[in-house]
Amino acid sequence: MLVLRSDLLTGFKNKLFEVDVKNVDHIEVSLDNNLLISNLTSGITKNGIKISGHILNNVLHNCDRCLDLFCINNKINIELFLSTNAKTLDNKNNTIYFSNQENSIDLKDILLEILLVEKPIKNLCTENCRGLCTICGINLNQKTCTCSN
Repeated sequence: MLVLRSDLLTGFKNKLFEVDVKNVDHIEVSLDNNLLISNLTSGITKNGIKISGHILNNVLHNCDRCLDLFCINNKINIELFLSTNAKTLDNKNNTIYFSNQENSIDLKDILLEILLVEKPIKNLCTENCRGLCTICGINLNQKTCTCSN
């Protein structure tokens, strides 16, 4: 997801980005339709460029109880700062070094990492997921079994 310096300096508002992530080798994440979808706004700040907006959390998970594949599809708000001054880099404020010699920046890996950080510890398809029968293995959300009787 290359974003040109000229576009960042001009500024954009609520720009939709859709990036195919089918062949991303180094980050273990599966997205619905293999698309990283974000809606971003950019503007110039005192120390560089601010990018804000949201990423669609369309990460595919396997439910820890029933093993079904599901997708949360919520929005994750983001705020990134691009700075040409290495002295102003601050991990707490998501500041990224963006050299004056670079004409563009690839935000794909950064946005994928944000999705990974937002991954829940417990993956449940629904709050009331009934899971699998421990005897016959039937998904209790879809069918009932007589094993527990």
